[in-house]
Amino acid sequence: MDIKNKGCVVTGAGSGIGRGIALALVDAGAQGVIIADVQLERAQAVCGEIEAMGGKALPFRCDVRRADSVEQLAEFAWRELGHVEILCNNAGVINTGAGFDTSDDDLRWQFEVNVYGVFNGCRAFGRRFLESDERAWICNTASHHAVGTPTKGVATYVATKHAVLGFSDAFRLEYGERIGFSVLCPGIINTELWDAGRNRPQELGSAFIGSEQNHSALQAYGMSPEMVGQLVASGIQQEEFLIWTHPYSSELVESRYTECRDSIQRQWPDGPQPFHKRTPSKV
Repeated sequence: MDIKNKGCVVTGAGSGIGRGIALALVDAGAQGVIIADVQLERAQAVCGEIEAMGGKALPFRCDVRRADSVEQLAEFAWRELGHVEILCNNAGVINTGAGFDTSDDDLRWQFEVNVYGVFNGCRAFGRRFLESDERAWICNTASHHAVGTPTKGVATYVATKHAVLGFSDAFRLEYGERIGFSVLCPGIINTELWDAGRNRPQELGSAFIGSEQNHSALQAYGMSPEMVGQLVASGIQQEEFLIWTHPYSSELVESRYTECRDSIQRQWPDGPQPFHKRTPSKV
């Protein structure tokens, strides 16, 4: 999909990957970008960067957990840009710790931002995209955790990212003739994700400061968000469903595929039986 002259919206764009995506979309010729973030001052700062590049950007404070806030974002975007063709649902949070020690608030916070936020964006913008004559595109930020689990201590985060992949795949089947879909599956990126607790709402537990050890690891080994943004822009232009940042993610894909294939072959060594019916690809 050609990004040139398109109206774009990026959530979680006040820092990290979202900022990188917004910069890359402008660099690719987008007409304008709405910088949505729960921290308005950060969104305003990114708008300043884009304006210095000669691009158009407008800030909007959005809490993606709330469907009404995302609806307001959509209304603002169409009113200010005149048209929108690209949405990047990027806002995300993480809370680490042993899986069985996860509190109800930990679970709700991560699912509300990472899953409800993606769904709210897809629904609010997707309905509007279907009313337009122009082909549109939605890119949802998942993780390499969406296809495997390379580390311990992130059980809830892993579950949310599997859900993002599932939503995106299902939406692609339902609406793919009118709306294109991509899923960003990043590996280790040098962002402030590990400090996402700074924005944790009071009703879902107290705000907290991320681990300094995690910050140091991301700085030492993480890819730059700007490079990720370029990969996303390229992926949208090439109409890729899965966008990867690290080739070693293929190990996770192969491991999951091999486990699935081998278990099926053990349980059904003679293959499908007469009573097996193939699920239709479309219903």
